[in-house]
Amino acid sequence: MNFIKATFLLGLIMFSTLNFAQKYEPVILEAKKGDESKNTSDKKENTRYFLQFGIMSKNHEKFKDKYGVSVVYENCVITAYMSEKAKKNNQETARYLNEKYGESWKKDLEIVPYGL
Repeated sequence: MNFIKATFLLGLIMFSTLNFAQKYEPVILEAKKGDESKNTSDKKENTRYFLQFGIMSKNHEKFKDKYGVSVVYENCVITAYMSEKAKKNNQETARYLNEKYGESWKKDLEIVPYGL
């Protein structure tokens, strides 16, 4: 009799586990080639910005208010594409600031942008 009860209880546990368990739905990741989507929001695409990687070390609101250029921090994982994109973007932004304000903006930023 104990064997029947144990078998029934084991069957009930298996049935409830299989019936009420979370359903596994695999996530399909796409590998993009060349033109990866931008990680910055549309709002930031319309303004000039320096692209940095890692943990945000300083608040750059004063710099943004004074020069109209913000600092966008991305995560620590850097792909070759993101590295090249950041270097190009930061060099263009630095060129813009040099033409408009000279070299004084570098002291106010207090960091060295990636790729400069």
